[in-house]
Amino acid sequence: MTDTARRLDTPRPAPLARLGRFEVRLARTDAERFAAYRLRYEVFHRERGVNAPWMDHAGHIEADAFDPHCDHIIVIDTAARALGGAPPIVGTYRVMAAPAPGLGWYADGEFALAPLFARHPGQRFCEVGRSCVAPAYRSMRTIEVLWCGLWAHACRNGIDAYFGAASFPGTDPRDHAQALSHLFRNARAPSGWHASARAGHAVSMDMLPPEMTDRHAALRAMPPLVRGYLRVNAVFGSHAFVDEKFGTTDVFVLARFNTAPAAYRRRVERVTGLTHPNL
Repeated sequence: MTDTARRLDTPRPAPLARLGRFEVRLARTDAERFAAYRLRYEVFHRERGVNAPWMDHAGHIEADAFDPHCDHIIVIDTAARALGGAPPIVGTYRVMAAPAPGLGWYADGEFALAPLFARHPGQRFCEVGRSCVAPAYRSMRTIEVLWCGLWAHACRNGIDAYFGAASFPGTDPRDHAQALSHLFRNARAPSGWHASARAGHAVSMDMLPPEMTDRHAALRAMPPLVRGYLRVNAVFGSHAFVDEKFGTTDVFVLARFNTAPAAYRRRVERVTGLTHPNL
């Protein structure tokens, strides 16, 4: 049995949530964090072809300087067994509740965040990123359990809003014209809650006239994680950022818990047993 398998089979801390066969919780050991990094490597490098300088190809992990300053939310399929007998980690998110010392916020390299924070000094913001789901698990069920974990984490830490850069594959925004135009017209952040994309890599998301957009086509073209944001009434920026180093087209996303649908809040409260302290 591998060391990773032994560590994953040790008694686990209380989960953030359980939904059917899935358990979502924070990674607590190096083995769990490295399992999340390996999932990210499999998806970002092997599947999408990203070859960033911070990747450890010998160790098959994708991790950068921000990761030590983050909590890592992991989804475990308790009904399956990976090689060595450990339950596999099938989804992950990293969350960072304060800027990393000497680094700041990851998303600030793509979007100007300081004006947003200055406009809302009473809000507690938390950055989310590196969202990743194994190919066989890319369904709304997995996204739902990830969001139950994010809800529980927010409740436990008094977080008012999650923000980050949501990614579309590839660096040609025109490939996502339907989806980006739909977000621009139907889920754009209201005045005061947006963050502007950094100049030089910014591209308007208003790419198609209304008569050429189709809601169903746009939703089908979106990554499941972006559709998941829409389910919680998240809002998006007006300009995408073309991330050449990661090979993605990124959009600023902001999810405020006090604007989430009441039915959604009731459901995650039932699943997690937690009520947000600020709602």
